[in-house]
Amino acid sequence: MKFGKYLEAEQVPEWEKMYVSYRALKRLVKKIALAKEARMAGPSEEKTSLLRRASTYLGYSSMISKDSSSSSPTRTTDSATISPTYVGPSTPTPVFARTNPMPGSSTSCQGAPVQEEQNKNGKDIVECCSNASCSTCSHFNSIVSATPQLALSMSAANSGKVGATPTDLAHCANIKLPMSAQDTFSELVRRRKTPVASDCVSLDEFKSELKERIPEEQDFFERLEQELAKVNDFYKQKQALFQTRLDNIKKQQDIYDTMFGEELEASALRSNIERSRVTFNRTLTNSGSSRNKQHAFEPSAQLRAAKEKLKSAMLEIYRGMELLKNYRVLCYTAFIKALKKYQKTAGWCRGTDHFLNRVDGCYIATSERLNTMSAELEGMYVARYAGGSRSKGMEKLRVNANGGSGGSPVCMFRSGLMLGTSVPLIVRAIYEANLLSNEQRVPYHRQLLQLYGSIYLVLLFMILFSLNIMAWTRAHINYRFIFEVDPRDYLDSWQFLEISSFFFFVASVVFWVNFALHIEHNSYICIYVLLGVLFGLFLAPVNAFYWSSRRWLIKSLWRLLLSGFYRVEFRDFFLGDEMCSLTYTFSMLLMFGCASANHWTDLDDVCNTTQWWSNAAFLMLPNLLRLIQCIRRFRDSGDAFPHLANGAKYLSTIITIWLASSNRIVGGTAWRSIWVASAIVNSCFTSLWDLLMDWGLFESRSKHRFLRSELKFERAWVYYVAIVVDVLLRFFWITQISPNFFSFGHKFHQATMAYIAAVFEVVRRFSWNFFRVENEHISNCGQFRATTDIPLPFNPSQAQDTKDINVFQNEFEHDYSVIPVGSPRTPHTTSSPLGH
Repeated sequence: MKFGKYLEAEQVPEWEKMYVSYRALKRLVKKIALAKEARMAGPSEEKTSLLRRASTYLGYSSMISKDSSSSSPTRTTDSATISPTYVGPSTPTPVFARTNPMPGSSTSCQGAPVQEEQNKNGKDIVECCSNASCSTCSHFNSIVSATPQLALSMSAANSGKVGATPTDLAHCANIKLPMSAQDTFSELVRRRKTPVASDCVSLDEFKSELKERIPEEQDFFERLEQELAKVNDFYKQKQALFQTRLDNIKKQQDIYDTMFGEELEASALRSNIERSRVTFNRTLTNSGSSRNKQHAFEPSAQLRAAKEKLKSAMLEIYRGMELLKNYRVLCYTAFIKALKKYQKTAGWCRGTDHFLNRVDGCYIATSERLNTMSAELEGMYVARYAGGSRSKGMEKLRVNANGGSGGSPVCMFRSGLMLGTSVPLIVRAIYEANLLSNEQRVPYHRQLLQLYGSIYLVLLFMILFSLNIMAWTRAHINYRFIFEVDPRDYLDSWQFLEISSFFFFVASVVFWVNFALHIEHNSYICIYVLLGVLFGLFLAPVNAFYWSSRRWLIKSLWRLLLSGFYRVEFRDFFLGDEMCSLTYTFSMLLMFGCASANHWTDLDDVCNTTQWWSNAAFLMLPNLLRLIQCIRRFRDSGDAFPHLANGAKYLSTIITIWLASSNRIVGGTAWRSIWVASAIVNSCFTSLWDLLMDWGLFESRSKHRFLRSELKFERAWVYYVAIVVDVLLRFFWITQISPNFFSFGHKFHQATMAYIAAVFEVVRRFSWNFFRVENEHISNCGQFRATTDIPLPFNPSQAQDTKDINVFQNEFEHDYSVIPVGSPRTPHTTSSPLGH
């Protein structure tokens, strides 16, 4: 893989702007090549031969036109691939030299000017002299051959990136990863610091000679200076941030150790009291058994929760440090590769030597502070949370290089097989259900179809969400960090599709059995079997079938259900928004309960839930939870906008749902008019919020009309289509204004239209997901936020509280020193920090 594409694949997406602009440096090198070629070309052939010969240098004839017409990263090319055995291009590459010596030309790498002849076939033959005399050139190949191993060894730590996986990149480069990131980087710098030239120029000499170079070369070195300053500043900033977080962790760990020791001592005192009450006539066996029971110590719930938070914080800080190490490696490699390209093009070895020494002496290459911090954190984690086993501790700390991408071809095959098998089963079941309806052999077939439809709605949502993940991955959108998924154990798009396809297949089989086998009596049992199987597979606490991911979703649903009691994160309100598009399924829960309570008899008359006020409550539930979340976010942040404004949006939706139910239940022109007016206001409000706030579109002075300046998806027309689709589907309720429109007067047709509207809402939410997560990712990129600052369990004031505990303990033991056995202390209570 070429280094330009490798850099794009391996960089942390949120730090994209802080990496070395390798593509810009390549473009400057190409300008230098064209400028030198223009000076070499004579007036007669300047127009005809320049582009042809420059194209020969670049490797293909269309590079110049592509580079000038597009700056897309997919068109970035490189003359050297990442390979440990790479020593240069496979075809002879001309090294451009000056035909007329210029001041400073004695420092050029070339020993003679380029000679050109015309052979019998009319082709140019370009012969260059050897670069063996250049001391820099003799070391470039060893440097470049080391950098792929280094960058690949670091890629395992970069959990925030998407695209090519480190395993794939290592396979393409055909290299091994035997060394740690720290050792490999040190080895690279050591090899780079091998003396390469005895006549390396000083800074003043470099500036003096640079003034005599062509303007394009001056622009190149000016850009290098800017990039080096940018990289150093960003590296220092992030290193200081991780140092602060590490210091806080150490303080928190000291507080935890003190509190743990206090609880342990208190437990021992209580144990002594219990042993003092043991009668002397107890047998030795019983006494020993009692002693064993009394010595068992279990920390309090607060300490157990604090331990988990400290452990998670350590893992997150370590991941951030590994990301920063990866950043250092890639930037250092980019400088080496860019200078290598410049040296091959311009041949100014003294300038190249000088800037290589500048890079070697900069902070990002010489600082060992990050390595020290990383080693300190490793030792702390291994000692406290891995039982002293370094191998076990490092297995937990390091991010799995394979991530969740293992077995994708197998997942693709199984998903396609299950989905392909499900489609004919569904078609056959619907056909048989229609026959049963005509023959009136199953009186509750309509309710069964609605229940199956509500289940399929959720499964369709899951399948479409896997397509969302595919698009985010391809666009380098760090959805794993946004949803706070464990980067060491997560599902990729194909694995998520496999789960969805399996549930879809199970539902299709039961659906087909229910209707195709013509079960006339008690056929509703199949729906209970299906719900039991689906919920059993989803909730089963077994270490199989992606249990860690199912557990994450179960916890997220629990946090959503108890909105207001937990601090609201992105995954919480995102999941709440998803639930708002599944109101049809929530309404079917009420009908399912009614049918079960009435033993599936007379459902058309008894369970006409659309005429119930409780149905409106079920429809309003997801929006009510989102309203509570908005109030909680306002309470935590104190920002009325956007949280209270967003809450007003959900409040307007709740009012519209209640008015729609009033229109169905009470009826009348007045209720219909009020409902229509409220629905218009709500649709306009929600549409504007989608486009302006959730998607961040309609930026002023954006280079993309009506959009925003930064787009992660390549094709701008997709955004315009999504805008139109979102607004139209927000107003889809208009089809329900007239009950006889499209012959919807029949109950069956009304139910069909309601289901179609529910499907369209799922499709609208599917489209909404793309750009909502993209906008959140762009926000993270703007703040260079690639790691989570996990709230720590203890308040800083608790450090003093623990000292007070020690004083209290000493005074207590002194006062009761006459008692032969200890007495339990009064438990010391502190303000719980777990209410974050």
